[in-house]
Amino acid sequence: MNDEKRFKGKMSEEYQLISLALPHFEELQLQVGKAVGAYRADPETATLRAIDIGCGDGVTSHTILRSREDVYLVCLDSEEEMVRQAEINLSGALLEKKCELVHQDALDYFKGQAAGSAHIAASALTLHNMERSYRDELHNEIFRALVPGGLFINADKYAPQDDVQRFKALGKALERFFDAYAPLGKIELLKDWVIHNVADQAPDRCMKEGETIDILRSIGFVDLEILYRENMEAVLAARKPN
Repeated sequence: MNDEKRFKGKMSEEYQLISLALPHFEELQLQVGKAVGAYRADPETATLRAIDIGCGDGVTSHTILRSREDVYLVCLDSEEEMVRQAEINLSGALLEKKCELVHQDALDYFKGQAAGSAHIAASALTLHNMERSYRDELHNEIFRALVPGGLFINADKYAPQDDVQRFKALGKALERFFDAYAPLGKIELLKDWVIHNVADQAPDRCMKEGETIDILRSIGFVDLEILYRENMEAVLAARKPN
């Protein structure tokens, strides 16, 4: 279980402003939607069960739900404020019973799932917040929970493997937050995001692209591919073998 709450106060209350500092935020979402929409399931499968890990305010969940008609989505988050926002933003889909909200720690949730019970595990800007040991265990549980041929798709902060490139990318990322929030007078929010971004690069947390791909391969994932990259963020797709 991960007791750390990295989204609180202004960061959770005004999370929708993240798109101002990440001009490619919408493209990250689109890439997740494309991957989910392109997923080929067994022809006899009437409904795909998908899990949005760290659903936040529900923006990625919306993308997944729009990508295809045959998906039922579990929207999972451990932050109470994020779940509250998602409940509002996903109210239509909740009423239509196309999804459900689960307020729970991600690792605890996956440990409670039967092997081969999910077709798709998706996420956006969540897994990089986790400490490495926790994330590694979660990757294993995601693999176990997926059906053979299941999809893992993650739009996230996959840091460049090279430390010099990573340092330059961090500087560019921080500059974007300053440019987005300082003119709005969002100084407290800016401070929180700067501290957050720097902490993302801590040795026990930093999610490097090359290392992560090696870890996922060692677990058993195949067809690993970076579908998109812009500065610190990238979209990674992987599949559980049939």
